[in-house]
Amino acid sequence: MEAIETTVPLESQKRVGVDWSDLPVDLLQEISKKLHDIFDFVYFRAVCKKCRAATSISDLPPQLPWLLQEHRSGSESLCFYSLLSDKIRTIHCPMACNKHLIGPSHGYLYAEGLPHSLLNPLTKDEVTIEPGSFVCPFLVRMGPDPIGSNDYMAFLHNDLGTARFYRPRSCEWNSVALPLNDVGRESCLKGMYYMKDHETDNTVVFNIACGSSFVIPSPKILDSSDQVYFVESSGKILRIVKSVDLSSPVSTPNYCFNIYQLDVEGEIDQGRWVKTNSIGNQILFLDFHNGISITASPSTGFRGNYVYYIVSPDDECFVSCGLYKYNISDGQAEKVLCPFNNGWTWLVPNLVSSLPAGHN
Repeated sequence: MEAIETTVPLESQKRVGVDWSDLPVDLLQEISKKLHDIFDFVYFRAVCKKCRAATSISDLPPQLPWLLQEHRSGSESLCFYSLLSDKIRTIHCPMACNKHLIGPSHGYLYAEGLPHSLLNPLTKDEVTIEPGSFVCPFLVRMGPDPIGSNDYMAFLHNDLGTARFYRPRSCEWNSVALPLNDVGRESCLKGMYYMKDHETDNTVVFNIACGSSFVIPSPKILDSSDQVYFVESSGKILRIVKSVDLSSPVSTPNYCFNIYQLDVEGEIDQGRWVKTNSIGNQILFLDFHNGISITASPSTGFRGNYVYYIVSPDDECFVSCGLYKYNISDGQAEKVLCPFNNGWTWLVPNLVSSLPAGHN
C-alpha cells in the first residue's frame, strides 16, 4: 500500500546537498536499510524516482512498536510515540473515530464499535469483522499478527460461557464451550487457546479445532494482585507473571516480572512451565491486557531480554504512571522518558498490506 507516501517535506528538500538520482542503486539500497523510522523511509522513497525504484515498502527495516496514546473516542486522529526516533507521530484515521482500539499487534489494531474491524492506521486498510447471525461479543484476545498469520481471534459471550473464534483471512467462525468462564489475559497461538484458571493458577490449554483441553500446572501459587500474560515469542509461548515488588522503595518502580517458557519434551499436553532469566534477543512489549515479542535488531540500538510496560494512574501501586522497562537479567526497572503518560497499547507499524486479494 502507498497510502501515506507523499512528497519529501520542504525543509528536508532544502537540506539535500547532492543529486540523489546520480547515486548508484546499491548505495541507495544500503542507505535505505539504515532508515529504521518508517517515516524517514517513506520520505527517502519520495526523494526521486531512482530512490523509489531502488526500494520497496516490503524492504522496510525491522520496526519497533509505537506506543498508542489513549484514544479519545470522538477524535479522527491517533497519536503514537516512536521509541526508535523519540518522536510523536499523529496520523489522521477517520475510521478510528468513536471506536475502542485494542492491541498490541503487527500492523492492525482491533477497532471495537460498529462496524467491528481490524484497522491499519498507516495504510487505511480495514477488515470488517462480520458477526453473522449473532451480536458481536467483546474481543478477548488476538494473536500478534492476526492478518498475516491467520491465527484465531477470540470473542466471549460472558452470559453463556461460550467463545467464538474467528480467522480474518478466511472469515471462518468456530463456536465452542470453554472449560473456564473467567476472562483474563488469554492468548491464541497456532490453533491453541491458553487460559489461566483463577482458582488454581494452572494453565488450561484448549484445542480450538477439536474442542479438547488439558492442564499445565502452575509452578507456584500466585498472589491475588499478580497478573499473568501469555505471549508468543519466536514461535513459542511464554507465561509472564507481573507482580508488585513490595521490597522496593516507594520512589522506584515496584513491579517485577517472572518469565516461564513451556518445556515440551514429547506431546504438548505433557509440557511444564520452566522459569528463565533470559529470552535471548527478544523484547517484550506489554499493555494492560496483552503483549507482543519483537526480535531486537543491533542496528536499532535496542537490546533483547527487556520488558517494556505501561503503568496507568489506576494501577494499585505507588509508582508514577508512564512507560517503564525491566531488565530480565538483573531484575532492575527504570522509567523511560515519554512525552505522554497515558499510553494505551502497542502497534508495530507496517506499510505492506496483508489482505488476501479481493478482501475488503
